[in-house]
Amino acid sequence: MNVQLATPSLSLRGTFSFYVSGSDAERIRTCAEGADAIVVAGSRGPATVRLLRIEGWTGTVLFDRVGYRDSNTSVDLPRWIADQEGAGADRILTPGRWVGSEGGHATLRSQIESEVKIAERYAATCLLALDYRWLAKSSHHHELLNVFQELETPVAIVLGDRSDPLGHPGAVDALVALTKRVEGISLLRTDHGAIGALAFDAAHASIGLTTTHRHVVPPTVQAHGIPNDRSARVFVKDLMDWFTASTIGGWSTTRVTPVCNYSCCEGQRIERFLDDRLKSDADRHNRTVLAAIVNEILDLPESGDRRRAFGRMCFDAVERYGMMGGLTTEISPKPQLCQWAQYY
Repeated sequence: MNVQLATPSLSLRGTFSFYVSGSDAERIRTCAEGADAIVVAGSRGPATVRLLRIEGWTGTVLFDRVGYRDSNTSVDLPRWIADQEGAGADRILTPGRWVGSEGGHATLRSQIESEVKIAERYAATCLLALDYRWLAKSSHHHELLNVFQELETPVAIVLGDRSDPLGHPGAVDALVALTKRVEGISLLRTDHGAIGALAFDAAHASIGLTTTHRHVVPPTVQAHGIPNDRSARVFVKDLMDWFTASTIGGWSTTRVTPVCNYSCCEGQRIERFLDDRLKSDADRHNRTVLAAIVNEILDLPESGDRRRAFGRMCFDAVERYGMMGGLTTEISPKPQLCQWAQYY
């Protein structure tokens, strides 16, 4: 792919955003403060942002119509394009299409043809939600690379699976190959793997701040979460992953620093997020820590340095896993983290 843009959008220049719902104007404003941009999900997003613009908000924003969630829902295409333009989108995204990989699935080229035509017609970014097998299966990935390299428009991808799309063997390597070989790739609605994508030359990556915003569940699959644990989810930098506050509260170990020294917490213990009244503080902690890690990586001047630094960060995190203070508190690194750690 050879994307030629006279003035590249900010969100195509190696930048990051947080991914949030389009129904809460104040959350959009708040979450945009610590990032280069904000990705707003849902059909209501442009209207919400227009109200913020009237109030003087000047943040950089992209809009995800989430059209890939239900192919039977019709989208008023000219209106969706106009809504994004009217709300001051940094660049226009197509409504989005789910790209399946079930048995007997159509070719990638045929599945994305209509979405690519929309992108070309409106000089937009083509938004595609990919079943994880397009990364994890070598034959699928080969097809993906071949098709994407022929496109003349930027592509934004959302990864789909019941759990972690990047947790499957080979998925991280496949994502790295994609970001390195296809110009203008953005990764939306993902977890901290966004940082790895940026370290390996993605144009943009957007981190979800809630479980449902860190991947998409395929249309025919039922999602699942951690049963009977509604405590706040907290990003732990030492372990480069998310844990519930109740899990953190059961640790008694020197493997993990029990306090957060960033401005969000000022040396307080992270186990305090067990208190439901502090869920907004836990959210601010997550945003602050994730932004700090992204900036630590992106501030390195050379791409090779960025890749090694992120790999080392993940390698060090893997080394800290194990017994966390008792026979029932052993934790293991997730497959995605182990894959990133191999780049150290």
